[in-house]
Amino acid sequence: MGLRLWISMSLLRKIEAEAATILSRAGILRDVSLEGTFEVPPRPELGDLATKVCFTLASKLRKSPAEIAAQACSEAEVAEGGLIERVEAKGGYINFYFNWPRVAEELLKEALKPGYGKPVVKPMRVMVEHTSVNPNKALHIGHARNACLGDFVSRLLRFAGHEVIVANYIDDTGTQVADIVVGFLHLGFPLEKEGVKFDQYCGDDVYVRVNRMYSEKPELLEKRREVMKLIDEGGNDVADFARKLAERVLRSQLQTLWRLGVYYDLLNWESDILRAKLWEQAFRKLKAGGYVYYAEDGKAKGCWLLKLSHLPEFSKLESPDEILVRSDGTVLYPGKDIAYAMWKHGLLEDTFSYKIFSRQPNGKLLWTTTVGEGDREHPKFNDVELSINVIDVRQSYEQKVVAAALQMLSRGEKKYIHYAYEVVSLSRRTARKMGIEADESRQFIHMSGRRGWYVNADTLLEALYQKALEETRKRNPDASREFLEKTAEAIAVSAFRYEMLKVSPDKMIVFDLDEALKLEGNTAPYLQYAHTRCAGILRKAGDWSPEYKPRSLKEPEKALLRHILMYPKAVESALRDLRPIHICSYAHKLATLLNEFYQKCPVIKAEEHTRSFRLTLVKAAKCTLASALDLLGIVPLERM
Repeated sequence: MGLRLWISMSLLRKIEAEAATILSRAGILRDVSLEGTFEVPPRPELGDLATKVCFTLASKLRKSPAEIAAQACSEAEVAEGGLIERVEAKGGYINFYFNWPRVAEELLKEALKPGYGKPVVKPMRVMVEHTSVNPNKALHIGHARNACLGDFVSRLLRFAGHEVIVANYIDDTGTQVADIVVGFLHLGFPLEKEGVKFDQYCGDDVYVRVNRMYSEKPELLEKRREVMKLIDEGGNDVADFARKLAERVLRSQLQTLWRLGVYYDLLNWESDILRAKLWEQAFRKLKAGGYVYYAEDGKAKGCWLLKLSHLPEFSKLESPDEILVRSDGTVLYPGKDIAYAMWKHGLLEDTFSYKIFSRQPNGKLLWTTTVGEGDREHPKFNDVELSINVIDVRQSYEQKVVAAALQMLSRGEKKYIHYAYEVVSLSRRTARKMGIEADESRQFIHMSGRRGWYVNADTLLEALYQKALEETRKRNPDASREFLEKTAEAIAVSAFRYEMLKVSPDKMIVFDLDEALKLEGNTAPYLQYAHTRCAGILRKAGDWSPEYKPRSLKEPEKALLRHILMYPKAVESALRDLRPIHICSYAHKLATLLNEFYQKCPVIKAEEHTRSFRLTLVKAAKCTLASALDLLGIVPLERM
């Protein structure tokens, strides 16, 4: 998963290139590629950069890594005045020591330029689809993990220079929307509840009560079937009511998402996909290309199946071919998803109309699909080279089928990525605070809609906000109400997002309210505090002129410079697998190194040249940290 990288001209790459040139003069390593072998040594006495290439060559050369390293270093030639001052062999590694005055000067100038860390990539047109919550309820924290991951991927790709279209798929034709329609049209539920957000009212009240009534009055299920049939047909009062209802729920959901700093380009509605006849177009192409066949006999008799048995990843399955259309003519979800993916990648005619849905708080227009009259002029939304679909891990097989179908249909020219993620659970302590009683032996609580064991994102955000407001007021007793509220909101949103991003997507999150707001440890407020500390020092310094070249350096200064140097590598790592953990880890270490630097290297009271250099270093660290925080959607505060 991820994107191919092109050449990066960062200072780090220049240093690696110089290291490779130095070793190419050693006969034993001539014509040996060092790509991917560089790392930062664990201790400063082992150098500033190292290569482990000798370990990979040991068996081929029939020598120990230590022998190869020693011979290479004895034959290597270091040019005077370069970025590297000397090279040494230690324990099978070849260690490089920087010419720090030159490296520091070039690095600080580079890090203070806009866009530092941005790699050089071939720009692609990409669609990232995420969130996709049924429009009958509020977002719970599992949905919020989806949105935060998708938003991170979008921010990362835009930073790298790709054209990114962010889509939110809305399934307004399913049973869950039908259930709330039944509640309002057939059971007489009021259309709103005073003091309750509309998405919460629909999901926590109407939906729950309607489903309880189905078990008490099974005849109501017939009403649901009637409603679903009318929604599918479209062009009637019930379908129109359902769409308006879904739009109202969605607008309420968007208030939560916008609060989290999550924005979109396009809303894709399932009802519009049905009216636009995407499946009919796709089915014709699938049949014409010989990608599907009609089963004349066997278990799947009368069905249409996608041919997958010839592909290695499906060939060993008992039933490798996938049913797309049942014998009764029902199109199954894989079929619909394949058609939708074909539209995304420009393999079908775009039969949608588009209109503006709203202007978002960040000033960006949000568009929506529609069938019928739309706006004559609108952006082009489909025909992408790559689509990334943030969908939880439980749908991995279905997504694998869609990806395989698209690969065949596009003859490998288009790429479809399923970005899978695990569930979110609550710590026992947080569950109790949210009013959920749990067994003492359980350290975390899995969410369950049936039991009412779930927490809406709004509820958790508000709890974080109140706690952040309390802490901010304690630290700033004389601050204005506006400052306190704005700061608390930034801390709450950032804490929420960071908890969703700092855990690898393939691992379950156990969310704890108290842990998320700590100013120490691996939390967003810890990162924000490091940024505000930089800002505070720069404010206190008053007028000063930058100094890029140090006369001497203490180890905390070198450690900070080394880590700033590594920012482009962290971004490249994130682009390779699209995981936020690389940026989270980078930002956390940068904040920690800043704290160590402050403890051991006075800035404001240092002598003039050192003071100017350290202020320049603080500013470069602040800019780099702000860039990393922006990728994560964390607000880089100037004061807190």
